[in-house]
Amino acid sequence: MRKIAVLLSWIFLPLFTPIYGLLIVLYLPVQSNSFLASESLYMLDPAVKFLFLLLFLVFIVLAPGLSLLVLRLNKTISSLEMERKEERLTPIAIMTFYCLVLYVFLIFQTENAMIPSLLKAMVVGGALGSFIAYFITKKMKISLHGMGMGSLFGFVYMFSVPLEESPITMLILVLLAGGIVLSVRLFLKAHTLKEVGLGYLLGFASQFISIYFYP
Repeated sequence: MRKIAVLLSWIFLPLFTPIYGLLIVLYLPVQSNSFLASESLYMLDPAVKFLFLLLFLVFIVLAPGLSLLVLRLNKTISSLEMERKEERLTPIAIMTFYCLVLYVFLIFQTENAMIPSLLKAMVVGGALGSFIAYFITKKMKISLHGMGMGSLFGFVYMFSVPLEESPITMLILVLLAGGIVLSVRLFLKAHTLKEVGLGYLLGFASQFISIYFYP
């Protein structure tokens, strides 16, 4: 049972959840009530979808992941699990930095390419959530897994709002996945109920607010 719990923790690493969200909004066959919401998601050219995935992989997965490995090698963190809250401050700051870099990159592409506002808002939400998590972590070890799953649900939920038919099944699956991951973190005694709950709430709220208010 413990091996399964550890495996699930790795599958749903916070670094991976933005990619899962991106895969859902790009490849879920749905229709929208507005032109702006539908112009650049499911109906996008496959090559453009691939470029979006590649960008997010580089800035949200590979770059932060390599930074974590460097921190591990120079012993800034004792392990990739970062069991002590003090060890999490630098990685969280790094994640915030890469989100901001990706956002700036997307902004500078808007003159020659139509970047969906939903994706730009998602990156802003990631930066906002990480920024707030940095200060919370100084006081308590907020669950980054919880934050990742909350962000995933918040992103998919806000994506589904303008759709003609809400993808209820997908929303339920994402919600259930979040419950399983939070339960796994509690089972492994990596966090308390308060830590996973606060993480999930912060992740959800950061995506909800960013997408709702993004121009």
